Amino acid sequence: MARKTTYVYMSMYYSLVFMALGAFSNYIPIYYNDINLDHFQIGLLSTAGAITAMIAQPRWGLAADRAASKNRLLLISLLLTSILVWTLPAAGSQFWVLFACTVVFGAVQCVINPLGDTITLEISRKSGFNFSRIRTAGSVGYALMAVIAGWLLDRNLHYMFPLFSGLVFVAFLLAWGIPKVEGHQHKAKVQLKQLFTSRKLVLIYLYTLVVNCTLGFFTTFQAVYSKEQGMSTALIGIGVSIGSISQFPFMLFFQPLYRRFGIFKILLCSGIILAVRWLLFSGTLSPAVYLATWVLHGGTFMLFYLCLAEYVSTHVPKELKASGQMMNSLTMNAISRTLGSLLGGLYAGWFGIRSGFMVSSIICIAAVALFWYYYRPNDGEKLEMEVSA
Repeated sequence: MARKTTYVYMSMYYSLVFMALGAFSNYIPIYYNDINLDHFQIGLLSTAGAITAMIAQPRWGLAADRAASKNRLLLISLLLTSILVWTLPAAGSQFWVLFACTVVFGAVQCVINPLGDTITLEISRKSGFNFSRIRTAGSVGYALMAVIAGWLLDRNLHYMFPLFSGLVFVAFLLAWGIPKVEGHQHKAKVQLKQLFTSRKLVLIYLYTLVVNCTLGFFTTFQAVYSKEQGMSTALIGIGVSIGSISQFPFMLFFQPLYRRFGIFKILLCSGIILAVRWLLFSGTLSPAVYLATWVLHGGTFMLFYLCLAEYVSTHVPKELKASGQMMNSLTMNAISRTLGSLLGGLYAGWFGIRSGFMVSSIICIAAVALFWYYYRPNDGEKLEMEVSA
């Protein structure tokens, strides 16, 4: 009974956190565009948050691994995130004030997902339930809120701020009931560099970084580009919702897929799907094609996310699990988003957004080819790390 209660409780928490993201992440670039920021400024703001995460996440990770309770850090980040999001509309259209607010907001918001994953993965292994099933609840919430937010924000973009803040605050209240998970370096410290003693993990991170740079470009500019192509905010919301729903089969059946095919084959297929997706975006973007590109979303980001989470949780020593999940987020979001947003913003300013998607498709194909060539899937998956105090 206790196991089932924990499963339901954690699912509710994930649903709330991702509902908040569904009301915010895909629409904040439209808000920036609405207050008359240009493409480069939009890219720079996305980069500001990502660079902040690059600096903050390793420190949050080590702090969590060395804390008496990882939950306490999660509670702090949730509360501050729900408060600091209000600084963004308060800054108005004053770009450098908005830039500073984005940095401060990003420093606390960036920890919520990877630290939540670390805690949930440890609880799921102890309780015997499936992490990917809990993560499905997050995508259900995200898909539901994406449609609702698209409808609401078509009327007033500023609704995203109370919606996001309120949902994160409710998640904060709910998080008090999450079972306590301690930091495993509470008594003995381990250096972060030991995470990189595995050649395979480094190759996986490099491949993930390159491919997710194209997702960083997409996240920053897809909504703006879609609006320029005549899509309504409501249609964009439907697309985001379809993308979230398309992830459900992969989350529900991830464990058998992972056991059957392994991380190497799954990540190769995801890279190819991304290349096809960007190719479609670079063509004539009708509503039907736009929605079709979101159908492909399920086989991309979520598979990278689950593969890395599972790989780190299984193979990285317990003393570095929080740091490993932070590094996953750093690779998939912060660094890749920085490069994708900043370089993509420069490219979009010079050559336009459309051709940027063609370049993204080429980058994905090249990354797939190099990963296939250098990665040796038959050498064994286990990391060899010596953990010492």
